[in-house]
Amino acid sequence: MKFFKNLCWIFAMAIFVMSCQTRVVSPNRPMTDNSLDLYKRYTVVTKDAKTQKLEIVKVDATKIYGKTKTGEMVEVEKSQVREIKKPDVVASVIIALAAVAAVIFIPI
Repeated sequence: MKFFKNLCWIFAMAIFVMSCQTRVVSPNRPMTDNSLDLYKRYTVVTKDAKTQKLEIVKVDATKIYGKTKTGEMVEVEKSQVREIKKPDVVASVIIALAAVAAVIFIPI
């Protein structure tokens, strides 16, 4: 039974890590004019599998302009964006609490 409980903990942590972000733009959900909020943090994944965490400062017809944590300004072509994710704190907390409750209340 201890193995089963450990397996539940591993599964719960995996779900928590995967649920920390919500996809705003993906191949199934194309970018629109109001997809991104200015001055919010997003994770931008380009078609060449580069991942950058940016605070979006400007969006125009062809590019997304953002600032990294170090203050470096970055420009990303909209045509090169594969997906954009934003942190989803509320959903992450709810899922984590549900996972912990499930592990606690599983009979041994």
